[in-house]
Amino acid sequence: MLERRDVLGGAAVTEPVWPGYRVSLASYVCSLLDPQVVADLDLTAHGYHAYRKDPASFTPLADGRSLLLGSDDAANAREIAGFEPGDVAGFAAFEAEAQRLGAALFDSFADEEPSFARFDAATRATLASSVADLVERYVRAPVLQATLATDGLIGTGAGPRAAGTAYVLAHHYAGRALGVQGAWGFVRGGMGAVSAAAASAARAAGATLRTGCAVERIAVSDGRAARIELRDGTTVSAAAILVNADPKTLFLRLLATNDVPPELHARAAAWRSDGVSLKINLALGELPDFSARPGTREQPHHRATIHVAPSIAFLQQAYDDAQQLGISREPMLECFMQTPTDSSLAPPGKHILSIFAQYFPYDRIDRPWEPADRDAIADRIVAQLAAYAPNLPAAIEHRQVLAPPDLEATFGLAGGHIFHGELLPGQIYEQRFGVRPGIDGLYLCGSGTHPGGCVSGFPGRRAAQAAIADARRMVGTR
Repeated sequence: MLERRDVLGGAAVTEPVWPGYRVSLASYVCSLLDPQVVADLDLTAHGYHAYRKDPASFTPLADGRSLLLGSDDAANAREIAGFEPGDVAGFAAFEAEAQRLGAALFDSFADEEPSFARFDAATRATLASSVADLVERYVRAPVLQATLATDGLIGTGAGPRAAGTAYVLAHHYAGRALGVQGAWGFVRGGMGAVSAAAASAARAAGATLRTGCAVERIAVSDGRAARIELRDGTTVSAAAILVNADPKTLFLRLLATNDVPPELHARAAAWRSDGVSLKINLALGELPDFSARPGTREQPHHRATIHVAPSIAFLQQAYDDAQQLGISREPMLECFMQTPTDSSLAPPGKHILSIFAQYFPYDRIDRPWEPADRDAIADRIVAQLAAYAPNLPAAIEHRQVLAPPDLEATFGLAGGHIFHGELLPGQIYEQRFGVRPGIDGLYLCGSGTHPGGCVSGFPGRRAAQAAIADARRMVGTR
């Protein structure tokens, strides 16, 4: 295995960004990791341990109220009734529908020949609708609508009223890694522990893993992918080559144009992968003190996803701003702190706050990205959060900002897109790239193939199975 960086794991890494801290640099939560991959590779024996994030979400409001939701149905009912009593039953109905959709998706994720037509007409219509329409069908309180709708927007260059965002929400309810349909959680030691466990299992099986090996070219000979050319001039021959890069990187950069079938080259050139997500990692001297639930001593809401999204109208405005002005003036924020449940990631008494912000397009409509933009945006986001947790600015000891161009430069994600391309109609199921993209001996094992992103392992399992099946067929014909 050849990895360009000095750290294994792509975007699922935990790194010592500051002394005493270990930061999940890019991906930060776990849900969709394929239980079959965990079992087949015995990842638990190699150090993998995921645990549920509970409570699930915390949404503070400017008027001092807040909404906290978790695994306790009675507590959820009390929280929701404080905003809209009729939403208690509506929320239960929404959760049932979202879990039904997520389960249907999960059952299709390992399909050898993925097809959106496997779903009945009603399910296809729901998945093709907007997340706003789906949520508003069940609940009325703006804060609850927004809290639920964010799952349809994460990593996606679309607003809440865009067609197909209901599919993105269902994708985020598909996970079973924690034994509960749609539940999300953390991995002990950060997301790099997933990659470390996979690496350990690979080495135990006899694999050779090499870091600092930038691939310059995949060479094709007689219509078959035959060897890898490294940037340092070294070549590696192979009977099969599995590529975890995104489609644009693979078909437009790593392969010579005349080695790519014209229709495949055209698909890659037209592939929508303009990332809109910006990541900020903060080292904190103390926990945020939220006006809605005061105190810097650890409380349940500190363990939840912290949303800054009071309404669907707010989410829509964040998207519209990016379309009209270049970036969101008041972005949608999803914030996470693993340190309250995993103290090994920070010095004693310290914490890491990860902020996932949208919308900040890779290709801005106003002008190209400039170096000073990161600090200016981070300042505005910190101020935005400080309206709910006034102690935050003074608590910050270090910060790291990764805009889409930084995600591209650091992790090799074309356009900085965290899913290797939009997970919207036109780029899902059979319209995603196949694990056998059309060049003999070459397999796509990254998120550009079905079922897409979110650290699932399904693309890798599907590609490995295809490579094994093809190898067996070749042996059988000799």
